[in-house]
Amino acid sequence: MKLGNFPAIKFLESDNNEFDKYSSEYLLEKAIKEIYQKIPKSEFIFTDAQYEIFELLKNNNHFSFSGPTSLGKSFIINAFIRFLITEHKATDNIIILVPTRALINQTVLRLKKDFKDVKNYRILAHPLVPEFYKQEGARYIFVFTPERLMAYLSEMSNPKIDYLFVDEAQKIISAKDTRSPLYYYSILQAERKSIKLFFASPNIPNPEIFLQLFEKSTDEKISIKNSPVSQNRYFLDLVESRCVLLSEFSSEENIPINLGNNDFFYWLKKLTGTQKSIIYCNTKEDTINYALNFSRSLPDKNNEQINLVIDLIKDYLHEKYFLIECLQKGVAFHFGSLPQRIREKVELLFTDKIIDYVFCTSTLLEGVNLPAKNIFILSNAIGLSKFTDIDFWNLAGRAGRLTKELSGNIICTRVVQKGNRWDNPTKDLDVVKEKNIKPIKPIVISGKENFFKNIGSALSGKAYTKKNASNNEKNIWVQYANITLIHELRSDDSVLRSNFIAKNDNAKKLLQEEKKKNVVPVKILASSPMIKAQYQNSIYTSPNLSNEILPSEIDYDSVLLNLKRISKYYRWDIEESGGRNPMYKSEKSLGYYATIMTNWINSTPLNLMITNAIKYYTKQGIYFDNNNQSQVFIASNPHAINFVIIELITKIDNILRFKFKNYFENFYQLLDGKLGHSNSGVNWAEFLEYGTTDYKVIEVQNIGIPRHLAIFILKKHPDCLKFEERSLVGFDHVKLLSKLEEGLPERIELEEIFEFEGM
Repeated sequence: MKLGNFPAIKFLESDNNEFDKYSSEYLLEKAIKEIYQKIPKSEFIFTDAQYEIFELLKNNNHFSFSGPTSLGKSFIINAFIRFLITEHKATDNIIILVPTRALINQTVLRLKKDFKDVKNYRILAHPLVPEFYKQEGARYIFVFTPERLMAYLSEMSNPKIDYLFVDEAQKIISAKDTRSPLYYYSILQAERKSIKLFFASPNIPNPEIFLQLFEKSTDEKISIKNSPVSQNRYFLDLVESRCVLLSEFSSEENIPINLGNNDFFYWLKKLTGTQKSIIYCNTKEDTINYALNFSRSLPDKNNEQINLVIDLIKDYLHEKYFLIECLQKGVAFHFGSLPQRIREKVELLFTDKIIDYVFCTSTLLEGVNLPAKNIFILSNAIGLSKFTDIDFWNLAGRAGRLTKELSGNIICTRVVQKGNRWDNPTKDLDVVKEKNIKPIKPIVISGKENFFKNIGSALSGKAYTKKNASNNEKNIWVQYANITLIHELRSDDSVLRSNFIAKNDNAKKLLQEEKKKNVVPVKILASSPMIKAQYQNSIYTSPNLSNEILPSEIDYDSVLLNLKRISKYYRWDIEESGGRNPMYKSEKSLGYYATIMTNWINSTPLNLMITNAIKYYTKQGIYFDNNNQSQVFIASNPHAINFVIIELITKIDNILRFKFKNYFENFYQLLDGKLGHSNSGVNWAEFLEYGTTDYKVIEVQNIGIPRHLAIFILKKHPDCLKFEERSLVGFDHVKLLSKLEEGLPERIELEEIFEFEGM
């Protein structure tokens, strides 16, 4: 009781007949806390740790807190947002910053459910505020990635933001994450606009580091170490047939069980029992293969809700997609580029315990809320990099749910003898046994591993200090170099710029030289910190620029022509040809991109895009598998079809809507800056983001309706929408629902959306 863990007390009270024999002192303490720690407008009561954080948030203008994954950080943030809305009489606009688009939709859905009683607020995920909501005089809670935050802040007409909550704040300072520079840069842009900053991170012992990074008082912080859910740690070694109990308090303890059967699927079923399990596999290929092969060892589930999701996948993607075969057995796989519509259904089936097993990649590390009783960890790496202590405990922290059970099981499992699969147990298991998470120091402060020298190399175009630097490392150095130059051009003080000048003897000279070379307006450079200034200057000074505006009519030929043009301007043969899965392999690869890009931005449904991609590969006759090996493409082969599906949805998410969008956005801004708005053509970046050239479909998406439903409404029931020029100013959702049959999939989805919109 001293921990104030009310969910745990609830379990004990229901299961322990002796519980009511506690002293009057205990009963009085419990009664007092049930009053003072009760969350307004909720049936829940804060734990002591949650209550302490909540009270500190209320009394500070900036704050940073950390704690175990099971602490319920999003729960605390939501409670604090509700406090702000009440205390400030619904006058604040708020942003929640998340690492990836995969997390946007889950966060938006959770917020809509939690705040459905708050009528004056709209939950939005795009940086364009619809006229439809401006007319209502609404306030907003935005859920953005760093790129969307930058886009929002760059538009001066957007409503003022008062608070920024940074979820999964450790992403700002990850030394190996290519998105960390954008995270840092976007938050710094917000700080410059006097927005109050609040950081939440998992397990970090020095959460004040985020305040230091943005030059705020480091006193406004707290780190919670005790987890409200206990976690048992095991090493299940199916290579050497042993099972070990792991603890920081004692040496390894062998568990006396018969491991004569070293089949992983046997132990997965046996140890899961009647509970739920998440299985972390690292790579997308392993995730799908393990899920598929495991599902084949199980009987059919024959569940009506699963069958509805299967019907959706057949209609939305393809009838031979491997997820269908898995779901039939109560199994799913989960990764970031899985289409939002499908991913949400998988998460709901797992949350409602209709399916018992989810095989996943590192999406869960991004903050996706999908806890379970057991988590099997088959790899001790993310990509090619070993787990850091923060990575491991953020993932392992999903074992056990605060409001559902008292404990969880972390089962590190060696299935095969292979690199990054717990292949060196003596060393690899240290992170599991010790739970000794070290204080972190951002590379922009520490400058370790010649960081500031390599920023100088990125600026000057000279060789890096590390001969065999990875593509990710180079990418990170280039982005920080770009950001440093932007700060120099703006005369902005920042920790990054100050440390670069202090720790690199040539820094001032390099920055001045690059400053003299630059002719691009600083606002344009500041909008694209991921793109080198030298390429932007080359485009801006091109004598042919007026002949290269982007057309409004888009077909395969125009897309291919402009992809070739953009690839040459931005030197994709240099900048996008490295790493394990390069975007650019040769000019020939642009033909495939042109095919899917033309389909995507002309509103082609995803299932037809898949059909067209299958036709493309059938015509080509071959494809290159995950090991880059040439394979004959046979359209009737399920593995070939699934390769096409997975490649397509990944390319849409990672290439079209991210990399291409960034390049085309920058190109349009350069045209606009040089030629003037009326002579700059159209912005294809907008079409890539929304998957359409129809401004009406874009407007409907901006109010929170997914692409497929926006297209459906405009095609079938346009009379339910009212437009003035390019702006949506009216939406009769009651009329729309009345025209749709009961049980129609589109009606069910729209009812869910409207229920939480307060419509």
